[in-house]
Amino acid sequence: MKYWGCRLCLIKLGGDMNSLLQDFVEKLNSEVENKTDKYWLDQVSFEIASDGNLNIYVGSDFIKNSIEKKVLKNIEKVYKSIKPGFDCVFILDKSFIKTPQPPDMIEEKVQKETVEEQPEFDLDVFNDLFIGSCNNLAITAAKNVVTDPGSRFNPLFVYGKPGVGKTHLLKTIEKSSYSSFYIDSESFLESYINGIKNKDIDIFKNKIRSVDILLIDDIQFFLGKKGVSEELFHTINYFLNNSKAVVLASDQKPQDLLGFPERLVSRILNGLVTDIEKPDKKIFSEVLNQNNQEYGGNLITNKEFELLTSLDFQSFREINGVVNNLVINKQTGDGNAKYVAELVSMYSENKVLELTPEFILDYCSNLYQVDKRLVLSKNRSEQVSNARHLFIYLMRKHTEYSLNQIGLYVGNRSHSTVLSSIKKVEGTPGLKKEINIFNNKVTLKENFLERV
Repeated sequence: MKYWGCRLCLIKLGGDMNSLLQDFVEKLNSEVENKTDKYWLDQVSFEIASDGNLNIYVGSDFIKNSIEKKVLKNIEKVYKSIKPGFDCVFILDKSFIKTPQPPDMIEEKVQKETVEEQPEFDLDVFNDLFIGSCNNLAITAAKNVVTDPGSRFNPLFVYGKPGVGKTHLLKTIEKSSYSSFYIDSESFLESYINGIKNKDIDIFKNKIRSVDILLIDDIQFFLGKKGVSEELFHTINYFLNNSKAVVLASDQKPQDLLGFPERLVSRILNGLVTDIEKPDKKIFSEVLNQNNQEYGGNLITNKEFELLTSLDFQSFREINGVVNNLVINKQTGDGNAKYVAELVSMYSENKVLELTPEFILDYCSNLYQVDKRLVLSKNRSEQVSNARHLFIYLMRKHTEYSLNQIGLYVGNRSHSTVLSSIKKVEGTPGLKKEINIFNNKVTLKENFLERV
């Protein structure tokens, strides 16, 4: 017999076991706060097996994969704090269907919700964002989406270079709305493929279409994936037709998403397209002031503040790197005079270049004198292949792109193909030489900013 307990489905046991399971669920609910993660926990059932391990019942591979990626660490942490030395075991049961809550628990839940009556959204979370001319339009549009999903700016398309705050904005929207769902392109693609493979794609579709606001990050990685691009098109249509909102993020303009179905780009352009630019000096000043106040005004001197705010940073990641170094230098007692002087000198001499995928691609295509479109194609000529191998290696070394994301960027190549290119570079003297030339020509920003 199964019954509901807290937010999670439990399997009724006797005596101490049942008490132990209840204790586990209560602690797990306290540990997991994210709405999306709680959703996935609602899709499983727990049972303490006779051997002491925790059985996790799931109804599909899609749900199992989602649990593993998002909340398995939390589950293991909580259970092992209660029963050290025991494991968590997945049990796939496609017939598993959660049973309704018993009347007494339903009544208790209704009473609780009646008392609390939580609103549909909370705009206060936007107060944590630093707002300036670089992102004001995007944030204003995001607030409109939250307060009235589907009525205006639909779909909302936000683009900008890596590190300018696109992902942070999408996750802020998710936090602010009680009916929203954030998913990155890699997870979307993986879930779509697994759904097709396991013939349970409807589970994935029903989930992403059940919310009022769907947030999809880094959609440029769908380029070349016809099936998932079509699914994205139909998903956007569903949301438009049902007065629900879609928010998309990319590092490219819609018009630059070459290879996307024309009708998909047309749908995007019919909404609101806005960019997020690099943080302006006003924002950087606010970040510095906030951190300086946390240290009683002693983190940096007025002169250091003036020097730092004269610099031109390209992303919030750079700014965070600078602030982290200021804090560490202060904590170690070294002070920040030397660090600030070196930083100012480096920027003033224009030695720092931004290592974006576009910059690296331009470098590799120019080095081997091949069209950059060929580097991303299936062309296997020696010149093109070498340019592609080098591009993949430098992307892995100097960007935050995962192997899967790099593969999608380079003509939808597999994880193993990307690894093969990296090994090719490492084992080829001529290609290794080119890496050294690249590193000698470029003063890497992150190498300096991450240095303590």
